[in-house]
Amino acid sequence: MPPIVRRADDSDRPAWDAFVASRPDGDILQAWSWGACTALAGESPIRILVEDGGTLRGVAQVLMRSAGFGRRVAYVPHGPVWDRSAPDADRVFAWLIHGLRTLARKERAIVVKMDPRAEPGEAFDFTPLADEHRLRKGPDLQAPTTRIVELLDGGEQLEASWHADARRLMRRAEREGTKVSIGREPDASEIEILHDLLARAGERADFRVRSVEFLTRLATELAASGGWYLGLARVEGTPIATMAFPRVGDRAHYLYGALLRDERYKHNYGSHAVMAAMQKALATDGCRSVDLWGVVEPDDPDADPAWKGFSDFKRTFGGTPLRHPGLYDLVTDPLWYRLRELRARATGGG
Repeated sequence: MPPIVRRADDSDRPAWDAFVASRPDGDILQAWSWGACTALAGESPIRILVEDGGTLRGVAQVLMRSAGFGRRVAYVPHGPVWDRSAPDADRVFAWLIHGLRTLARKERAIVVKMDPRAEPGEAFDFTPLADEHRLRKGPDLQAPTTRIVELLDGGEQLEASWHADARRLMRRAEREGTKVSIGREPDASEIEILHDLLARAGERADFRVRSVEFLTRLATELAASGGWYLGLARVEGTPIATMAFPRVGDRAHYLYGALLRDERYKHNYGSHAVMAAMQKALATDGCRSVDLWGVVEPDDPDADPAWKGFSDFKRTFGGTPLRHPGLYDLVTDPLWYRLRELRARATGGG
């Protein structure tokens, strides 16, 4: 019998999340909880899965966005996810493409944007699959490069893998009285602090900040399965830095981070204190690695200069560089796709 391609419903959530957690390329943006939260922001998820003989073989969490004139854009963030190590991996991917094309036509989506992830140490070339299914390379919507930090023993071995500056500034933070707490429950006051520091950073750097409602829902969804980690650095009770690391399986992801820009606390090194404490806490809880979620290398000619500061910081905590395949478009309505391209060029938008 051929595989079954269908929409997932709530009863599929445990198997879905277990599958994403089991895959080296699976992460938070394909977790069920992420879709539950994006619905609050007007991006309702539709979830497609492939089953073969009762076994889950591939998933695609699709966020639907308006493209105007009654059309939509379908986006598969950090996905799809499928068993790429299997002998019939190309066949499974073909069934996912079939399901996504069918979904797009039913939902009047002019394109399905896919953003598959690479696996650490994986010799995976997505180009042949893209060519076979006539996928078009598009501009990146997510960070194309990152670093993966192995958490090792969570102690001396882990610290030894960091740059000397990370160790030095972590200890300086301790001497200066910086205190770090790691929250694993959806604490309303902590989430307010996270949102406040992110909002201040967003004003400086001009990036979108999720609502308190979104962050609370995300924390609640993830905490139920032990996947919510929120680090806060304080000096005499004043919050000066924060980081949120959702965990999926044995990998955590640096999703949000912000530092209070105040001269009074510049020598407290709140970000270094939180990052160090977070990695150690994750290791203690059995997490094996951390995806630093967007790091450019100093020799990357295509690097965005705006990423230099936080990339320099993240690289002090070591890790192995990883480059993802990039964004690909499955065009399902060529006419409207072309019109959208022309409009984007005319307005300078995407």
